[in-house]
Amino acid sequence: MKLKRILITSLSQLNPEPFRIIGYDPIRASTIRIEPDNAVIDGLRRSILEGRFDSAAFMSPRSMGLISPDDRLVASLSSMKVYAVGPSTKRSLEMLGIPVTGTPDEYTGRALAELIANAHSKSPFKRLALIRSSLADDSLADWLRSKHMPVDEFRVYRTVADQEGILAFMAALGRGVDIAVFTSRSSSSLMLEYLRSQGMDSLLISALRKSRVIAFGPEAAAGLRSAGIEPEILSVHSLDGLISHLKVIGYE
Repeated sequence: MKLKRILITSLSQLNPEPFRIIGYDPIRASTIRIEPDNAVIDGLRRSILEGRFDSAAFMSPRSMGLISPDDRLVASLSSMKVYAVGPSTKRSLEMLGIPVTGTPDEYTGRALAELIANAHSKSPFKRLALIRSSLADDSLADWLRSKHMPVDEFRVYRTVADQEGILAFMAALGRGVDIAVFTSRSSSSLMLEYLRSQGMDSLLISALRKSRVIAFGPEAAAGLRSAGIEPEILSVHSLDGLISHLKVIGYE
């Protein structure tokens, strides 16, 4: 049986076996790089250990790895109200033994903010640490503050276009793939921005229109929609969720 080719913008290495079992040959091409802001990370760790915050919101599963959680930090976070934007972020916290107070039904920043604001209205927080990427705009923190939430933002990393990875993605796409998967908004938006600067964005859009396109949630889909691509959206934003989705569409 010939395996279908699936191209995934994953930062992490992929285990190909779960994909091959269901008839797919996974190709990984990371289109972004993560650059931690060590000064911000140090300030966040110090603030949590000093008890400055009684609540925290995590906007990405990679944040915990970047802030190097040790026993003291995990213990401090475990005594706080901790919110996660989606199941992958929730899993990254729970794997360390940090209980997650809540995750929104829709895995977007605005839905998470509404969940937190509702909880704050019933039992006010002392101060919330909003932990995210520098790529995000100010609207989420501003909206929370408009609801009288005391919020400090910690932009613990920034994402930048990985030019080598983008070219590898384009080469794989040019050879033909059945499915292209985008795991984050930055994985598509930064690639589009880079390709636009090179006059190559139309090549990407044309190639994607010949493939089935899947996004890890509404935020990842937003970057694609800006280029006129309407992707399928996973209900569970993880590789396990992707594999489950591939099994379903395999029966169509």
